[in-house]
Amino acid sequence: MIPGMLVSAAIAVFGLLVALGLIGHPIDDQAVSPYGWSILTVGAALFVLFAFRLYLRGRRSPVA
Repeated sequence: MIPGMLVSAAIAVFGLLVALGLIGHPIDDQAVSPYGWSILTVGAALFVLFAFRLYLRGRRSPVA
């Protein structure tokens, strides 16, 4: 779970950098910021998914 959270956080940071225009360049005179925002959204959603799964795993009662 932790590696998945780290990878998805890295994807979200990459998306933020693209959305802010710090990396990347226009493609055929089109801005890349919408692509960056979508990458950020996917990375954040994956991070929340992994965090929720980790939370549920921690709340699971021990098997007797």
